[in-house]
Amino acid sequence: MKAIILIIGILIGGILGYTTTKFLDKPTESESSTENLDANISKKWEWADNLDALIAAPDNHKVVYEDENVRILSVILDGKQSEPIHTHKWTSVMWISKPITPCQINSYKKNENGQLVVSDSLVIEQMPTNIGQLINPEGPTSITNLGNDSGIAYRVEFKREFVK
Repeated sequence: MKAIILIIGILIGGILGYTTTKFLDKPTESESSTENLDANISKKWEWADNLDALIAAPDNHKVVYEDENVRILSVILDGKQSEPIHTHKWTSVMWISKPITPCQINSYKKNENGQLVVSDSLVIEQMPTNIGQLINPEGPTSITNLGNDSGIAYRVEFKREFVK
């Protein structure tokens, strides 16, 4: 009789352990929807991966920290220099610690031949210092430092859907 109770106890314990493990390993609704949102970000993004700031403008963009949720970049642009055309796929917060003053920001679009051409240009005479700014994903862009001093900024890119 004791052996039967022991076997039944082991079976019930095994079933409970197995069920609990499967329940805990199952993604929650919010995790599952986050994965779907991440996939949607990638599906909507029309620009080639080789335009990513780290690939297209590596002399200006360096990784300070990166994991599956966030990428933090230091962005440095020396005086009288221009960044190569590049993109930023994710919503981000940009913190300008040493402004580029003055500077010219160029935005690009594809022409009928698929080549990138300037679509908009803006000259900023005086940029604020020590200010954070929320920025939506950016298509092809480049900045030219029109001044003599280097500019320094940090960009926190949110790899998952960012809810304002």
